[in-house]
Amino acid sequence: MMKKFLYRFFLFSLLPLLTLLVLEIWIGTKQEKLLSEKKLEQVFRNRADEYQWVSNIKHPKKIFLLGSSSIKYGLSCRELNRLAADSLAFINLAADARDPIETYFILKQLDLSGVKAMYMGIDPWIYTRNYYRNRHQYLLLDLPFAKAVRYSKEYDARLFAKRYKALFHFPDPDHPASIAQSKIPADFGSVALTKKPVNFNDPVTQKYRLKDYGWSELQFTYLQKIVTLCESNGIAFTAFYPPRRSDFILDDEKNGRDIRLSFEEQLMKAGFNRSIHPLQLLKDDLFADAYHLNKAGQETYSRYFFSFVQEN
Repeated sequence: MMKKFLYRFFLFSLLPLLTLLVLEIWIGTKQEKLLSEKKLEQVFRNRADEYQWVSNIKHPKKIFLLGSSSIKYGLSCRELNRLAADSLAFINLAADARDPIETYFILKQLDLSGVKAMYMGIDPWIYTRNYYRNRHQYLLLDLPFAKAVRYSKEYDARLFAKRYKALFHFPDPDHPASIAQSKIPADFGSVALTKKPVNFNDPVTQKYRLKDYGWSELQFTYLQKIVTLCESNGIAFTAFYPPRRSDFILDDEKNGRDIRLSFEEQLMKAGFNRSIHPLQLLKDDLFADAYHLNKAGQETYSRYFFSFVQEN
């Protein structure tokens, strides 16, 4: 009786294991197709809905600001437009943890007529697989099986469920569809941080975890696609490093040399040959944390940045 029970239990357990094996083999052999531009375009097809308001800005010289949270909180479009005396229309398309992939598909969905230039802030850790925990579940398909197992243990026990849901295009509950926004925001997409400053006590290298998960080559590919999109539309493209607090810079200089070299190699591998303009040194009291400016810092950096735009 016990043997019969164990036999049935074995057969019952074997089915999900075989299903998992088949799915992982499928992901491994079809990865290039699964992560093609055509497939990713389906995933991000409605991401520009929240930027419907951009088309309501009727200006012949629009300037798009691109990147992640350091740009969303680091630059004030209202201040930049004031400095430009409305001769330019600065628009902030940056968002928390926003990567080149999502940025590219948002740009493809927007009307680019009247856009004269795009400035993209570069935060190198955004280009790592370690940051996939902040991404749409579909990008989890880019993790090799062994790395996916480790990732599920360290970050998200639901990883494999999300991975298979992504495979069959089920909605991602952590990244719901964008809500259409047609009203122009007060600061044209920029947001000011008012939180009290916090100490930086997390080593820079821990943001990357390159030995564990590596770079996301997709991010570098789509960074170059943004450049190509700009070129094909006659739009100037400029990349720059946003400002960092002094303790972050010192730690990066001490421990991040190999990461910087590796990052540059990935850029070259993707065909990205643009210069990335260096960051601006600002006083520590202008930061809300190691790499986000507070409101006063945003206003100060916006003035520096406007001079940078005029020079470029």
